[in-house]
Amino acid sequence: MRGWIMIVAALVGCSPSGSSRPGGRDTGGGGMDAAGTDASVDAPPMRRDAARPDVGVRDSSPPPDAPCDMTTPVPTEIVGDPPDMLLVVDISGSMCTPLNPLSPSMTTKLSIMKDALISTVTEFDARINFGLMLYPGSGACGPGNVDNPIAPRNASAINATVGALEDDFFRCAFSNSGATPTHTSLDAARAYYGTIPVNDVGRYVLLATDGLPNCGPELPDGGTEETVDETVAAIEALSADGISTYVIGFGSGFAGDAGALMRMATAGGTTRPFNAATAGELSAALDMIAAEVIPPSCTVELDGPPRDPMLFRVSFDGGMLIPRNPSRTSGWDYDPTTNTITFYGAECTAVQSGSVASVDVDFGCPGPLI
Repeated sequence: MRGWIMIVAALVGCSPSGSSRPGGRDTGGGGMDAAGTDASVDAPPMRRDAARPDVGVRDSSPPPDAPCDMTTPVPTEIVGDPPDMLLVVDISGSMCTPLNPLSPSMTTKLSIMKDALISTVTEFDARINFGLMLYPGSGACGPGNVDNPIAPRNASAINATVGALEDDFFRCAFSNSGATPTHTSLDAARAYYGTIPVNDVGRYVLLATDGLPNCGPELPDGGTEETVDETVAAIEALSADGISTYVIGFGSGFAGDAGALMRMATAGGTTRPFNAATAGELSAALDMIAAEVIPPSCTVELDGPPRDPMLFRVSFDGGMLIPRNPSRTSGWDYDPTTNTITFYGAECTAVQSGSVASVDVDFGCPGPLI
């Protein structure tokens, strides 16, 4: 019953203007005023003049119980300890060709990849520490370089790097004429991970490529041998270091070895590759991978400055108000040092399960307490 009593008390303290205010009128100010009207009806409270205590003076200050139906929504974002993910992205010459050779559109695969990467990195910027490696590096078969080291809130830097890539059909082909040195680029990714602190939340490589790896020994026709075995070995080495590898095959350039992507994904410990034949499938694959690596979180970051939690009204998807519970066995509590709300008990389970579409926080009126 204690929780119900406190909720009722909060609502009474939040009554609209014009409602009864116990003790709001000075006990010495009753009766009729000079105009003959009842001074006890809708009259401001009286106070005593210090110099003339026998004379009542009207108090022009605002009433202490202003209406509580006007609150300000506070933008929120679910946050938690983010894992590390290095994006290893193929920008070889074949990425400069249209995704569908029979389509009249000259939109290149690289253009589609750019849009998808920028969207994903922007959306999950707070939940994943992203880094970026583009490959090949120098020369036709040079391993990739880490263009943007892994860092928190890295979307702006990565999007600038990706956005600067030439993706027009003709300019792209002129700028990106290299092959697909996937195995050596993954070796370089492993070496890079060895130079940064281990993130216990998770360490990942996301390999996005439009064709089979090559850059093996030279062939008589001037090309190079495919290096699927070497690529699988490089992914296994990453896995041995505790780094899982997700694989996205973009387009139809894998007909020469239909099982290559599955071998790579299995070596990476992620059970399956993601095959994307359209722009929509590529975006969906990136979103699914991001959702898989993000650990469940019960913490929501509030936009703006720290505020008084007594004036928060918290709910899920516009539903019933959720009580604040400083004992942290259920409901929510607030940390002003990080400006975050964390849910506990059944409410935490609901957020982690993904059944909550939005966490709504309004500021300006007292919410219920347990």
